[in-house]
Amino acid sequence: MLDVGPTNQNGEDDADLAVFVDRLAAAGSDRATESAQAQIRHSITGGAPPPGLRRLAEALAASVAERPPSPRRPAEDPGSVVTAMRDHTLVVLEDFDAAAVARAVAALLADGRRIVVTAAAGAELAAVRDALPPDTAARALDALPPLAPAELRELRRLLATSTPGRRARAGHQLPPDRTLPPVEEVAALCAEAVRHAGMGSGVHMVPALLANLDPERRSVVISVASSVSRSLAALPHGAEYGWARKLLANLIYGQHRAGFDRMLEDTAQAVAAIDRARHVPPVSFTATPPPGGMDALRRYHEYLESGGRARSYFRSSVHREALPVLGLARVGPRVPETDDDVRRVIEHLEFGERRDRIVAGCAEIGVPAPRDDSELAELADGLVKVAAAARSVGALRHDVLFIAPDSPLSVPDVEAAEEVARAILEYADHGSAVLAGRRLDAMADDLAAAGAGTATATEYGLAVVALRTRDTTGYAAAVDALAAARREVRDENLMVALLQQLATGAPQLARAWSALAEDHPAGLGLASFLPAEALLSAVPAPDSADVVLVLGAAGLGVERLLLTAVAPRMVAVVGPGEQSDASPTLLSVLRRASALVIRGGGTGGGRVVPRGGGAGRTTAPVGHAGA
Repeated sequence: MLDVGPTNQNGEDDADLAVFVDRLAAAGSDRATESAQAQIRHSITGGAPPPGLRRLAEALAASVAERPPSPRRPAEDPGSVVTAMRDHTLVVLEDFDAAAVARAVAALLADGRRIVVTAAAGAELAAVRDALPPDTAARALDALPPLAPAELRELRRLLATSTPGRRARAGHQLPPDRTLPPVEEVAALCAEAVRHAGMGSGVHMVPALLANLDPERRSVVISVASSVSRSLAALPHGAEYGWARKLLANLIYGQHRAGFDRMLEDTAQAVAAIDRARHVPPVSFTATPPPGGMDALRRYHEYLESGGRARSYFRSSVHREALPVLGLARVGPRVPETDDDVRRVIEHLEFGERRDRIVAGCAEIGVPAPRDDSELAELADGLVKVAAAARSVGALRHDVLFIAPDSPLSVPDVEAAEEVARAILEYADHGSAVLAGRRLDAMADDLAAAGAGTATATEYGLAVVALRTRDTTGYAAAVDALAAARREVRDENLMVALLQQLATGAPQLARAWSALAEDHPAGLGLASFLPAEALLSAVPAPDSADVVLVLGAAGLGVERLLLTAVAPRMVAVVGPGEQSDASPTLLSVLRRASALVIRGGGTGGGRVVPRGGGAGRTTAPVGHAGA
């Protein structure tokens, strides 16, 4: 006997199984057996040995081990072939007439089994088929179903999971996922679309106005706003510098313009003079210079620059006019004599005059007068920054005023300029509420157009509404619902297509399954009635059936055990009064393999009985056939 293990390790088990197939086929010499042998060996070589054949070999291998008899079990309910098939792969139905077999087939169909009923004679098949109950006959075929096993399995799954809601989606066409804008993008656009709600008066109009500008003009406005933001941020801050923003506001209104410009020049030159004086000897006076001394020094300096010389005798008139001032001045420790010395004295006197003008100018424009050189430098720097801010704010006021023919915006003061600049830069950095809204509306239009003219799901319309109402949560929920709807539509359309394909070859089965899908989805079984010779000549593809039911088993030879390649489970039927004329037979091998025996007594009732060593005697009310 074969030593066929439960697993396929390094090909040895498959080799043994191939030998087993050869031994079974050797018992017959007809063409059907030879064809089955070749097909089964091809499957084994391809790494897909039929599970029913392997289980038979394993059961026979186990019977050689002389194991003790299986423990007894409680008596089964008469006719419980379904229960037997759930626990056993080999079953023998003894004393079952055609009506009893028909009831057993009906029970297996109600359990959702795919059955292949076969026999050597067509009359036996016809008798069982004719005895089927009316509600079962529609699921009986005279051939295998016209669908591939995988398609049939998928159809059964879809029918078993069908719901009224999913059936209502039949024919719906949903555009593909790529037409749905990403939830993250929609959320960002919705947030932007409502970002400016509640902003100050007029500022909320900035995005709309900018959105309507051409790109080049919009770029200029954004650049000006950026300049305003930088210049305002650069102004001196702190309580002691409150004059800066106040001065800026006055300049915006056109006040103190002339005085500011003079101050800007005087402070710049004063700071430059201080910087130059750090690197040369200081200038001092022993007494206050006489009136007109500055003009005399300038004329004398021009005389020296033009080539004149300072003489001790016969001095020039310009020299004599400058002597009263030069006699009081000191450049370092000495009296000024050279051209550079005279220039230094002039610069010193000019600086003093400029300081006086700066003090007067500070009073005029409302700025604290500097008390020393350090404060003078701070004042000069602050005035430069105020001038830059005034220029940028002025440019912003102009651009905003003429941003549109009927622009509702204005920049009346520094605070308004700062707010408008901030709104413009926010538009530049984060987009626009208007543009975001337009983008969402465009998405909604595209989505609605993609679903136009088709029977779309309600969730599709909800997604469109959510986009138009800027409802992020509603859109996310609609997308999730659409994903589920898409699966349901796909499943329902596939189910309808597979049913139509099934109906081309088995219309009664297609109608019966459609009816069972609503009331009894577990009963999606089918029975194919095929002669044994036809089955062996063309062994069905793997997973074509769950059970092969062999009629007239007592009269079949061992080679017909190749029918176990049709399905993982085999039921052998012995009619009332049927006896084996020779040995070994299909029936004797099943008994040796400890097949479960259900005795029917010819009336269709069944009870499980044990068999001892295949001798055919009953030893107890329950058990297995064989030891």
